[in-house]
Amino acid sequence: MTSDVRRLVRWLQRARPPREELARALASGLVATTINVALLVGAVALLVESAARPGLHAVLGALIVIELFAFLRSPLRYVERLSAHRLGFAAVTRWRRWLVHAVGRLDYSRWRAYAAGDLLERGLRDIDELQDLWLRCVIPAVTSGAVMVIGDVAVGLLPPRGRWTLFVLALVAVQAVGLAALCWNFGGLVECDRTLRVARSDYLAELVELSAVTPELTLLGRSDFATQRSARTVGRLLEAERGLRRRRQVSHVVVVVVALGAVAVLAMRPGTSPVWTVVAAMVALATYELLNVVRASVDTAVAVSAGAQRLEELDGAPASGEGAWPHDETLRLEHVSIREGGLALVGDASLVVAPGRRVALTGASGTGKSTLLRTLDGLDHLHAGLISIGGVPIEEIDEDQLRRHVTYVPSEPGLLRGFVLDVVLLGRRSRRDAVADLAALGLTTTATSRWEQLSRGEGQRVAVVRALATSPAIYLLDEPTSGLGRSDTAAVLSLLASTGATVVVATHDDQVIEWCDEVVELRDALLHAVSR
Repeated sequence: MTSDVRRLVRWLQRARPPREELARALASGLVATTINVALLVGAVALLVESAARPGLHAVLGALIVIELFAFLRSPLRYVERLSAHRLGFAAVTRWRRWLVHAVGRLDYSRWRAYAAGDLLERGLRDIDELQDLWLRCVIPAVTSGAVMVIGDVAVGLLPPRGRWTLFVLALVAVQAVGLAALCWNFGGLVECDRTLRVARSDYLAELVELSAVTPELTLLGRSDFATQRSARTVGRLLEAERGLRRRRQVSHVVVVVVALGAVAVLAMRPGTSPVWTVVAAMVALATYELLNVVRASVDTAVAVSAGAQRLEELDGAPASGEGAWPHDETLRLEHVSIREGGLALVGDASLVVAPGRRVALTGASGTGKSTLLRTLDGLDHLHAGLISIGGVPIEEIDEDQLRRHVTYVPSEPGLLRGFVLDVVLLGRRSRRDAVADLAALGLTTTATSRWEQLSRGEGQRVAVVRALATSPAIYLLDEPTSGLGRSDTAAVLSLLASTGATVVVATHDDQVIEWCDEVVELRDALLHAVSR
C-alpha cells in the first residue's frame, strides 16, 4: 500500500501545479462543500426554530442567509470544477512532456519489450486517466475532510460553551476511524484491481490462442480441451471481479457504519435547546455524504494506480549527459561486452577508429552487427566496457550534440510517412542541399513525392540522404546498399566519401568492403581484424 501511495504522490509532485490555481480550487471547493452542509443544517434548524417561535420575523433573517447560501452554491461549484480542470490540464501537459522525454531515452532493448503495442499511445491514454488524481481525488477528498473538521469545530463552539466538548471528541473519533478504515482498504483495493487486470490479460491472451487452434481441435475431436482451458480462465476472471466487488462493498459498509456511529454519538449531547440538538444531529448526519466523497476519491486513486505503475516503469532510462562534443573525434571501444536475451553478442571487444576512417563490419547474419552499431550510437545497452569519442564516454555527451554528430541508419529505415522532403528534413536543421543529394543518388523528387510510394532501394537512399542532413562526424550504417545495383552503390559510396566523415558500416557487399580502409569481422562474440 505504501509504495502505491508514494507512487501517486510522486505523480502529483511531477505535476507541479500553479499555487494560485491550486489555492483557488481548494478554496472554492471548501466553501461550496461547506455551503452544502450549511444548507442541510440550516434548513432543518430553521424548521425547528420556527416551530418554537412562530411568526415571520423570527425566521426572516435565517431564511435570507439560507437563500444567499443557495444562490452562491452553484457559482462556487463552477469555480471549483473550472479550477480543478485547469489543474488537470496543467498536470497532463507536464506529464506528457515527461512521457516524450522518458520514451525518447529508452534504448532499443527496452523498445522491443513494448513491441506488443504503441507505447506512446498507451502512455498518453494512461496520462489522460491520471488527471483524475486532481479532478476526482485530491480536491474532493481534501475539501470533504476539511468540512468535517469545520463542522466539528462549529458544534464545539456552539453555546453553551464547553458543554459539547465530549460530543465533539466522540464524533471526531468516529470520523477518524472511518477515514482510517477507508485508507486501509485502499491497499486491498489496489491488490484486487491488480489481480483483476492480470486475469483480464490472461483471458484475452487465452481467447486469442484458442481462437486460432479451436477449429483444428474440433476436427481432432478434442474441443473439450478448449472448453476446459476457457472455463478455467473465465473462472479466474469472474473470481477476480468478485474479489474487487467485495473490497468495494467493504468501503460502502464502512461509510454506512461510521455514519450510524456519528448519529449514535448524539446520546452524549448535553441538555440544551432543540435547535442546537438538531444542528449537531445534521452535522453528524452529513458525515455520511462527506465520507462517501472520500470513498469515491479512494476508488479514483485505485483506478489510476495501474496507469501510474505502467508509466513509472518507463522512468528507468538514464538521463542524458551534459558534456560538449569533443574536438577529437576518435571512436574507441575498450573491452566492450553486449548481451541480448542471455546470449553474449560481443565479448571483450576493443577497436579504435580514427577520424575520417572507413571501417567495414562483417560477419554472419545474426552475430550482433546491428546491435553493436546501435550500441555505438548509444541506442542500446552496453553491459560492460567503455565506448568513447575523443576520450569522452558517449553517455556523458549531451544528447542533442551526440545526435547531431553521430547518425545511425538501420537496415530497414522506419521513417515517417509523408512527403519525401519532409521525411528528410523533419525535426532537423539541414546543413546540405537535400534535393541535390537526392539527385546525386539518382532520385528525382518533387514537392508531392511521398515516402510510402518509394521502392525499398529508393527508401534506403532517402535514409542515407536524411543521415547526411546534419553533416555528422560519424556515420553508423547497417547494410545501406543491400538490394542496390553496382551503379547505385557507387553513387552512395561516392556521396559518403565526399563528406570526409568517419564511417562504420555493417555489410556483406564486396563493393562496400573494397571501399573501406579496414575490415573487422564479428565472429564468436569477438572482433577480428581482416587482412586484405
